[in-house]
Amino acid sequence: MSQAPKRLLVIDPDSRTRKVLAGLLKNEGYEPETARNLSEAIHKVPGSDFFCLVMDVDLPEMKGYKAVPVLKNLDPALKIIMTTRRNSKKLETRVRQEDIFYYFIKSFGNEELKLAVNSAFNQKKEDKAMSVYPKILVIDDDPDFRAAVTPILKSALYEVVTASSLEEGKMAILAEKPDLILLDIMMDSLFDGFSLCNDVKTSPEFQAVRETPVIFCSAVKELAGSRFQFKGDEQGLAGPDDYIDKPVKPEDLLARIKKLLKK
Repeated sequence: MSQAPKRLLVIDPDSRTRKVLAGLLKNEGYEPETARNLSEAIHKVPGSDFFCLVMDVDLPEMKGYKAVPVLKNLDPALKIIMTTRRNSKKLETRVRQEDIFYYFIKSFGNEELKLAVNSAFNQKKEDKAMSVYPKILVIDDDPDFRAAVTPILKSALYEVVTASSLEEGKMAILAEKPDLILLDIMMDSLFDGFSLCNDVKTSPEFQAVRETPVIFCSAVKELAGSRFQFKGDEQGLAGPDDYIDKPVKPEDLLARIKKLLKK
């Protein structure tokens, strides 16, 4: 039985970008078509078997986020990946108000885009009855990190919950019972991450989630040139299951998470 073609449409006003993205996706085994604007896309989508659209936010006729309802009206099942060259919090907030599958910032590199497209097509293969995906809790006081890592995790079909402080993190762990925790080391104090990790692994309060894997995420290496020197085990503190340096690489982060969730 032959496999159904993996067709998708790249909508971008820049001819070079269209060519690059089409070539990239073709090398991944997809069958991409391109359109330079919304008008061309509207003519291509009806009656097609496109499953996914990769669409730039700056279209000639209107902003891409305003085009989402137009395209969804033609085919409600379309998975739309919105792309942008220059991001801002205001733009991202507006884009995420629409029914999109993923928001991709071009400067992050094409590996992330490939992950997003792969995830869109993999979701097509998922059992429709399955509605529960592994839940990842991100505890970090840096809003930029939370905003950056959330779409990476969602691209791999994880449910994402976030907390911005030690206390919020504690409440979220107990309320959400996540399958894995991404935990910043330094928040209100230098040792918040170590303290919370130890509580999760040893405190009776967290008995129900004691086996939850914890990955430390830290920017210390980037800022200071070396990793955090505090030895938690020497202080009698239970340590994390893994440690990853910021800025995280999407494929590395997802591989580490996948490995821990399989245990």
